Amino acid sequence: MTHQKLQLLKAEIKKHNLSAYIIPTSDPHKSEYIPNYWKTREWLTDFSGSAGTCVVTNKHAGLWTDSRYFIQAESQLSILFKLHKLKTRGPEYQEWLIENLDFGDVVGIDGRLFSSAEIEEFEKKASEKQIRIIDAGDLFEKIWKDRPALPSGKIIEHELKFSGKTISQKIEEIRNGLIENRNTCTLITALDEIAWVLNLRGNDIEYNPVFSSFLFISLNETYLFVNENCVSDAIRQMLKSVNVSVLPYAKIDSHLTELKPYSNILADKNALNFRLSKRIPKECKIVSEPSFVAKLKVIKNSIEIENYHQAQIRDGIAMCEYLKWLEENVKNGDLTEYSVALKLEQFRSEQKNFMGLSFGSISAYQANAALPHYSVDRQTASLLKPCGMYLIDSGGQYLDGTTDITRTVALGEVTEEQKVDFTLVLKGHIRLARAKFPKGTKGFHLDTLARLDLWQHNKDYGHGTGHGIGYFLNVHEGPQGFSQATIGNASAEIIPGMLTTNEPGFYLEGKYGIRIENVLLCEFDNSINDVEYYKFRTITYCPIDKGLIVTAMLTSDERNWINNYHQMVYEYLSPIASKKLSTWLKEKTSPFK
Repeated sequence: MTHQKLQLLKAEIKKHNLSAYIIPTSDPHKSEYIPNYWKTREWLTDFSGSAGTCVVTNKHAGLWTDSRYFIQAESQLSILFKLHKLKTRGPEYQEWLIENLDFGDVVGIDGRLFSSAEIEEFEKKASEKQIRIIDAGDLFEKIWKDRPALPSGKIIEHELKFSGKTISQKIEEIRNGLIENRNTCTLITALDEIAWVLNLRGNDIEYNPVFSSFLFISLNETYLFVNENCVSDAIRQMLKSVNVSVLPYAKIDSHLTELKPYSNILADKNALNFRLSKRIPKECKIVSEPSFVAKLKVIKNSIEIENYHQAQIRDGIAMCEYLKWLEENVKNGDLTEYSVALKLEQFRSEQKNFMGLSFGSISAYQANAALPHYSVDRQTASLLKPCGMYLIDSGGQYLDGTTDITRTVALGEVTEEQKVDFTLVLKGHIRLARAKFPKGTKGFHLDTLARLDLWQHNKDYGHGTGHGIGYFLNVHEGPQGFSQATIGNASAEIIPGMLTTNEPGFYLEGKYGIRIENVLLCEFDNSINDVEYYKFRTITYCPIDKGLIVTAMLTSDERNWINNYHQMVYEYLSPIASKKLSTWLKEKTSPFK
């Protein structure tokens, strides 16, 4: 079947007089998770990882992906595709194409699936050999016969009691930003940003409560380009009442071509797709800057913060019910990584305002937990045994918040080595949670705190320490994060109102993996000599497994932090916990002797 798919694509490539065709993992909005309709790379290659780029020429078919997916790609790819192991997160396939194509060759893309910045950079590199990159459109339209339909889920209102700010207030803030920077209009393409501005949510993408659309805001007008079948009469009237006009999704192309000459349109070229960028008249100026909406959205208002706290309490109840159930049933010998993940989803679904999972749960036992992005499958899921360690990284979508939590727990007897490594990870987690820092501090400045104790034992982990998290939106949200990289999300300042995960880990290949994750809320601490200082408040409520802690390795401050954290967990959860769960909680959160 894979051979037939590849031959059909090569026939289309030849028909379009192309030397190569690039198939990314993307949609027209540069979404992290993409609708099934756009999973062309997965359909062609059978590789189901969430990151990767496929390139097909007359003589070669290759897949480029990063180290998270090397093992998975090797097992899923047929011999028809060569795996190219990325050394960086950069577009190394571009260098390969330039090296392997001839002068004057033509590379085809679907211009909706690449950002304007990506293609502009590629064109500069390719100009050395006069290689042209053209928008050849979607070559899969004719060859993918049973292709899923474009998403068309119903849109719902995210009520003011949850959002804390009206649509009109948000649009006014955006227009004030346009005026301040002398811009005429802005095109918003990121789906979570559009949902936030309009206090609307959808279900077009699994795990992300968003809907496929574009939002255009000028100084006087606001247009939402969307599948009109997804918009109820009530939503349409509500939008009309705040002067937001609803137009068909495809009309965005013609709307851009009709922009007034010499308009300054604010649109981040790293998010604006290549095809849309070509629709903007040459007389207009594209002002490419990081999203202004993202900067507004990331600072949670007081209503959002209080709601989020309540959502985390309910999520904590679900997590504790799950961990208690797991502890009581693991000895039965019939639990798998897959079945227990379903059980956790059941506990979450019983909570008020639950709207689904925020991502696919990473439910990993022993050696599988050494794969940070392990994806559990019903057929291959490991059986849980009453020994060793189990890692569960999961989260829920609630009307009042998005959660993301990881706990590593002992299912029975564990080794001293596992306890030592767990304690080193915990010490880093505590060090970051207790951080106090001046205004202007960036994510990469703080990332080191979580690694120091591991480094002292010649150990480390290969992923970032934390990411921003949305509010009933995407579980991964910019612009901030914690990592060693000095560019990207980690280069953003950490400021009050931001929600960011704290998730250091350690992974011993073939044996076990450890990660401890809570969400941190940045808050103002005090001001000294006109310098503002900030701190974190942990806003995730679930016990940390004391049985995995080597208490002799902890300082008195670290012991106090754990005791205080557990006291807070008990105080928040016990009033709404069942009697049995409250008894379990009391034991799990009891202070160190």
